[in-house]
Amino acid sequence: MNRIAVIGAGLAGCECSWILAQVYNLPVTLFEMKSIKPTPAQVSPHLFAELVCSNSLKSTSYLNPAGVLKSEMKKLGSLILDSAYKFAVPAGETLAVDREVFSSHITERIKNHPLIVVRNEVVENLDLLLQEGFDAIIVATGPLTDHALSLSLMEFTQSQSLYFYDAIAPILDGDSVDMTIAFRANRSTRTRDYDKKNPQKTDLLGLPPPIDGDEEGDYLNLPLNKEEYFSFVEKLKAGDKIPHHNFEEPRYFNGCQPIEVLAEKGDRTLSFGPMKPKGLLNPLTGKMPYAVVQLRKESLGDNAWNMVGFQTRLSWTAQREILKTLPGLSQVEFFRMGSMHRNTYLVSPSVLSQDFSLKVNPKLYLAGQVMGVEGYLESAAMGLFLGHVIGCKFAQNRELSIPPADTSLGALAHYCLFAEAKHFSPMNIHWGLFSELSETDWIHYSNGSVQAKPRKPDKSLKRELLACRASELF
Repeated sequence: MNRIAVIGAGLAGCECSWILAQVYNLPVTLFEMKSIKPTPAQVSPHLFAELVCSNSLKSTSYLNPAGVLKSEMKKLGSLILDSAYKFAVPAGETLAVDREVFSSHITERIKNHPLIVVRNEVVENLDLLLQEGFDAIIVATGPLTDHALSLSLMEFTQSQSLYFYDAIAPILDGDSVDMTIAFRANRSTRTRDYDKKNPQKTDLLGLPPPIDGDEEGDYLNLPLNKEEYFSFVEKLKAGDKIPHHNFEEPRYFNGCQPIEVLAEKGDRTLSFGPMKPKGLLNPLTGKMPYAVVQLRKESLGDNAWNMVGFQTRLSWTAQREILKTLPGLSQVEFFRMGSMHRNTYLVSPSVLSQDFSLKVNPKLYLAGQVMGVEGYLESAAMGLFLGHVIGCKFAQNRELSIPPADTSLGALAHYCLFAEAKHFSPMNIHWGLFSELSETDWIHYSNGSVQAKPRKPDKSLKRELLACRASELF
């Protein structure tokens, strides 16, 4: 019987372990260190698949590649996705979860599986695991890989350790928000409008519908006028920040930059980013505010709200002082302050073979964020797929090929394997990873309703056809 080790009980590690044991009946030893040596970003030492930065698993819309990725993960038997829908909280078209019960459920499923043995150990040396006789070792340690293990990976791959910084948004007590100022509403987006006009298409991906929320809207919105907005931007730029070490160059993932870094790029940057007011009308004025702060509910059972897009490296004192100047937050209480942590990843195109094993040793595999994908959903997807790759290899003696590049899962896999190594950096799923629709694609995937590729194609129609193509290819 083949023996398989998985290092890390995060999203990728749990997904991979579950598929190997549940689908392929392979015994798995799952190593998890945080009950012994927690990382700075983690708060629940005994929970697997912990969501640290946010409780969001991105869009469920078929016009969004994250929605397409979910449909592919569902077809592959994803434990993470199944659990997310079980414990979803209202968030419009976004799949957001009650993170504690979500992680508790996954932890219980993993620990109670008869073919999964959990070892609460810190893995520092891959050579020692290889000496234990494991036939495959999956490194799914995520962006917060232990330093000693990072050094061991560097020795195997003969590569430099790379990193970027990731920041966490504050969580507020909803009861302390001034509801005479805040208003409930979902952002009216082009995606939503298109879905309403095309109701027959909304089940294109075969996903459950978003959880029904409050009729007034799932988000709390704090409106700012022009003067309040620019005053807030100045406070952000002047606020006290947590400094980097002298030997560290600040590198931020583009999709998760701290709000103060965005503010430093230009005074209006935030109003076109996380504070954009588009699609929101203040019921007190009947007009669109100059800017808004959106709060998304953290769980079904309490009144915790996440400040959407407000990742920050401001000191905790500065956070309290500056955020309380926002309309509706003068008396706010914080359940968790924002923070920042360092994420580690390897340049996968340089070190991985096409089955995601290391070129220098076919028994060692990478999965999740340590291999250069960014985001909860993307990390889980790569762990899920790797579980099938290794399961097919050991249980069925066959090779599972990478999905086509114009599927969501295939786009991520191809990026990790074939992107230009020189400029490689962590990547989340987006339409830019897909190839353009050809003339033939426009006709085929529109069922002939479009006779030629338009010079200026409708964005929503184009994305629908991209989703149709991905579904057929997968």
